Amino acid sequence: MRRVACVVLPQIHAEIAADPSLSPLRAALERVGEVALAFGTTVSLGALGEEADIAWVEIGGCANLHGGEARLADSLAERVRGLGHACRVAVSDGPRIASMVARFGPASPAIVPEGQGAKALRALPVAALALNEELTKWLEDLGLSTCGDLQGLPRGSLSSRLDDRAADVIAVLSGDDRAPLTAWHPPEVPEERVEFEWAVSSIDGLVFAVRALCDRLAARLAGRVAAASRVAITLSLDRAFLPPGTDTTLSIELALPAPVAKAADLFSVVRTRLDRVELAAPVLAVTLRALDLALAAPRPLDLLEPEPKADRALPRVVAELVADLGASRLGTLALVDTWAPDERTRLVPMGERSSVGPGPWRVTSAIEPSRLIAPVRLSIESLARSSSLLLARFDGVEWWRRRCVRRDFWAAWLVDPSGPRESAPAALAWIEIEPRGNGWLRGWID
Repeated sequence: MRRVACVVLPQIHAEIAADPSLSPLRAALERVGEVALAFGTTVSLGALGEEADIAWVEIGGCANLHGGEARLADSLAERVRGLGHACRVAVSDGPRIASMVARFGPASPAIVPEGQGAKALRALPVAALALNEELTKWLEDLGLSTCGDLQGLPRGSLSSRLDDRAADVIAVLSGDDRAPLTAWHPPEVPEERVEFEWAVSSIDGLVFAVRALCDRLAARLAGRVAAASRVAITLSLDRAFLPPGTDTTLSIELALPAPVAKAADLFSVVRTRLDRVELAAPVLAVTLRALDLALAAPRPLDLLEPEPKADRALPRVVAELVADLGASRLGTLALVDTWAPDERTRLVPMGERSSVGPGPWRVTSAIEPSRLIAPVRLSIESLARSSSLLLARFDGVEWWRRRCVRRDFWAAWLVDPSGPRESAPAALAWIEIEPRGNGWLRGWID
């Protein structure tokens, strides 16, 4: 027998009459549905009208992953409350019984054991059957105020009173709930948005709103078992403070080298990027989107080895640095197949793979530097010629892509030319000396 968990949001049910379009309420319900994806195989949302505040998730075979149905219901309720909604949760054999118990039951979360649906309905009011108002009042006037009172009537007598809904109501009252669930599919690009009553004129004022957006977006990503690899932040600016014809939206995209899924990591990256933004006008709304998603595969833990905390923290640190410095200024060194010793590495942006294949990286037996630096012009007086050693001479190297110039690389001890002649050398340097006698400090030999 299938098991279904139901989430009822009573606070938005009371607002249905106030918003005929139901767009904000539907968005809130879809957000709850996306969070519920982490607890079951199929999620279904209530249609507009009386069921606009309800979401179902089929949890058959998934309860053991959460420690049982009671813990699953507790975790589901906690996730929904984390989105800012009051909720009531129930688990039963079918969607209709679960929604009745969740909406009218005395406790939440409520777990109806398998095969005990009819017993769980006995104390519920007749209004739980969602009959029309006239029929419900007529039954109450007859003294049939609970579902248990209707269960005690002969089926023939009950059928004559319920007309066209008799078959469905009798089946539910007997605990037989076979109503199908229509699968709901989340949007391709998850989006969170907040609008301000009063325009926000500083980045510091956006921090609290952005934190809430990151929390809600992270909860939705957890339902998809996904992580964000590219996010977009859109700020809607107040037109009154901008020159005519100026765009009123400021869009920022962040390509994250390591996908992030946790709310704290996402907030840290977004806040780092916002700290570098200068607002041309107050902000009326903020939108956060996860443009590209990556699978957040779980990592098994080893009982005999400690968890590698550095590996867990590295994606967040790298993402923060990329948001602060830019993707082109952060990366890893990749080997390059070239004879020029000062060009054998290049910076590969984080998240990209080097296209350089394996090659003869050790093309010469000469001593090479352990640390390369940006070239620094040196005077000949600063070189201790007596302790210099010619390491390699390159002439006509890679003539097909560069002008052929002879290049001599030396190992020399650098001394302070302003000090006494007997002063000790400072360090062993890797130096390039041009044929005209100019010297360039290229690196250090440790």
